[in-house]
Amino acid sequence: MSSPTLFRPSAILGCLLGMVSIGLLLATYGPVISTFQSHFGVSESIAGLGLAFQSGAAVLGILAAPVVLPRLGNRLTMQLALGLMVIGSIGLALAPTWPLFLAAATVAGFGLGGIDVLITQLLIMGTGKRGPALVNVAHGCFGIGTVISPAVLSVIGVGSYPYVFLAAGLAVFVALLTMRGLQPRPTPVDAEAASEERHDAPRKTKLRLGFGPAIITAFVALYVTHFGVQSGIGSWEPSFLQGHGVSADSAAMATSGYWLAMVVGRFAAAALTRVIAIPALVIASCVGMAASLLLALHPDFGILAFALCGFFIGPIFPNGLTWLAGTEHATGHRFAWVVAGSMIGQALTPWLVGVQIERNGVAVLPGTLFVVAAIAILASVAIALMRRAEKAAGRDLDSVPKSRPAAAGD
Repeated sequence: MSSPTLFRPSAILGCLLGMVSIGLLLATYGPVISTFQSHFGVSESIAGLGLAFQSGAAVLGILAAPVVLPRLGNRLTMQLALGLMVIGSIGLALAPTWPLFLAAATVAGFGLGGIDVLITQLLIMGTGKRGPALVNVAHGCFGIGTVISPAVLSVIGVGSYPYVFLAAGLAVFVALLTMRGLQPRPTPVDAEAASEERHDAPRKTKLRLGFGPAIITAFVALYVTHFGVQSGIGSWEPSFLQGHGVSADSAAMATSGYWLAMVVGRFAAAALTRVIAIPALVIASCVGMAASLLLALHPDFGILAFALCGFFIGPIFPNGLTWLAGTEHATGHRFAWVVAGSMIGQALTPWLVGVQIERNGVAVLPGTLFVVAAIAILASVAIALMRRAEKAAGRDLDSVPKSRPAAAGD
């Protein structure tokens, strides 16, 4: 059975623009933390709560999307999520007080989370064989947004951050207008229900006998931790560099280089998947991420080390999801749980790092993030070992031909 075609070209372009906007929004917080402190009169750790509130709300948006989809359909759910991000982005630009800023971050985050998980799932199921390639392109567009924001701030000055938030809001509004080209149904939830009806017995057998819950838990841990490192650097690299004598504008440009390295790593991984198994690529990327943070313990190598870390972080998100899909445990809402894990890491880690920095100074940044990266290594290795044990026990879903989707077009 062929995959449904849900998108007109204009809606696909709108999805890509939406991902650029998400990257633009997320990468703005780090370079302007010191500006938040002076403008709103808050401490360093409190200034890190903007991204934490946004990311926490994004978790709720991710988990709400599968609940709302069956009721509203693809188009209205996407338009609702995009509309919330428009409102939140404009609020971030115009908020006169810190509580209102946090409220705007919450609204933006709720929409952002829904957009992220919806775009990923809808492109996979609604564009046929182009799905995996378009997902990689979409997350590459996210990376482009993360590069643009700090680069622009380094030119216009970090005090002009409201213009970046306004630009993100405008871009999301344009994306919203293109969603007329998205078909309302079938939704990913509809497709999962139909698939489970066709393969009910094998799936139930697998869930009883397999490693599914443990594997999903390890994937959640992987996404909490690697996204924690990603957002920890994005939020606090400017402060770390400024603490070692780098100017605010130069630190913003260096942070743009970090995000750019992540984009480069993502595209490099796309070529490497032809010669390297995806589990090995993810594990090696986690190891490289941790090793780069050890290099960052030497402040003279800080800019280079964080850029290297970005390069190794880049492949983890898209290839981790491909690995997850290959296990065939990502049924029901489990896919959303894993993506939500990334937002949890993004919400908690910058705040926890901010607390450590306030107590002990910016020098603790690399060491604190190294601990988080080490947990990511353990999680990725645990997934590989459990998958090997699962296959050895004959419990892998691939060994049950009936449980395979009728269309190989993943």
